[in-house]
Amino acid sequence: MVFRRISGTWAAEAVLALLVLAVAGCNYGFRGGGGLPDHIRTLYIQSFDNETDAFDVQTQLFEELTRELPRALGVRLAGEQNADAIVRGRIVRYNDAAQAYRPGEAGSIDVQQHQVEITVAVEVIDVRNNLVLWESQSLLGRGQYRPDTQEPRIAYAQAIESLRQQIIDGTQSQW
Repeated sequence: MVFRRISGTWAAEAVLALLVLAVAGCNYGFRGGGGLPDHIRTLYIQSFDNETDAFDVQTQLFEELTRELPRALGVRLAGEQNADAIVRGRIVRYNDAAQAYRPGEAGSIDVQQHQVEITVAVEVIDVRNNLVLWESQSLLGRGQYRPDTQEPRIAYAQAIESLRQQIIDGTQSQW
């Protein structure tokens, strides 16, 4: 490609005019807030109701959301009475089942892999407008572990991290 130098002030003015028109035509920008409406700057995360027999899932999910959700959404944590938005939900299902196995010795079964599944129903509410910003009745988090070499807590943590990311993605996708 060959470039020639254009002399004269009219050339500089033409380039400047084109640049101004190009910038003026771009009415696109970025805004903070992590995908939430501008007036939402604080968030209250309610401990999820637990409808399962896995008692520690409630605490682990709450800690993960409290630690990661505000930063990811660009808001600060606040008390329930002062929050612009509230995250609340229910843990509706917990399952830890063998996913891969093979026949073992003397008619036994050798389990190769387990899968943990945690299902939650969640909603994010705009307090000022009394409006549900985002909700899902069946978010599913999964994690796997090998029972011969790994602890179930590895899969448990993977499932909770997956749920946290789905809540972030869902909340951001609406705005």
